[in-house]
Amino acid sequence: MGLKFLSSEVAPHCIMLSFLFVSACVPGNDIGTKIPLVNEEVLAEQTVEVSKPTLDNPGLSDENDFDAVAERQTIESDAERLKRNQEVYTVIKPTNVPRRTNTNIPNVVAYALKTDNPLGTMLYERRFKSQARFERNCNRYVSDSSAQEAFLLTGGPERDQFGIDPDGDGFACRWDPTPFRLAVGK
Repeated sequence: MGLKFLSSEVAPHCIMLSFLFVSACVPGNDIGTKIPLVNEEVLAEQTVEVSKPTLDNPGLSDENDFDAVAERQTIESDAERLKRNQEVYTVIKPTNVPRRTNTNIPNVVAYALKTDNPLGTMLYERRFKSQARFERNCNRYVSDSSAQEAFLLTGGPERDQFGIDPDGDGFACRWDPTPFRLAVGK
């Protein structure tokens, strides 16, 4: 059984396997060194019996299953649990959006809170609108938030040089300010 190589220009990599050592030599590499020998532990095969999966995964909640809850709790124990939870419950008042330091990337949360127009309501005139350009350019961003940041950084919402806000609402690609507004009751 012979070895075949795709190209004679590529130096063949030799890999010798043995019970105790694995060695790899690269005869024609750029710096002329060989990869040193590496000790390899030989692992014994073990046969392990795998049990059937159980359905008692503690990560899944059955709190909505009346029969399951009735088996382990009474009305009194449930009232006691609610009382304990209420005693440790803490309401935290919202604070101002933190300022980013040492960056010129616009804060999309602050922008969402500063604006009040509904999604899709045209505020800025857009010329040369194209759905294909919109899709192509929006697909270049890893997220709608990063598209909104780039949009604001390059003159948005007044200017839309990449065609990522064709409806003129001031929101690039599919970025939606609603979750940020709802979080502060706006």
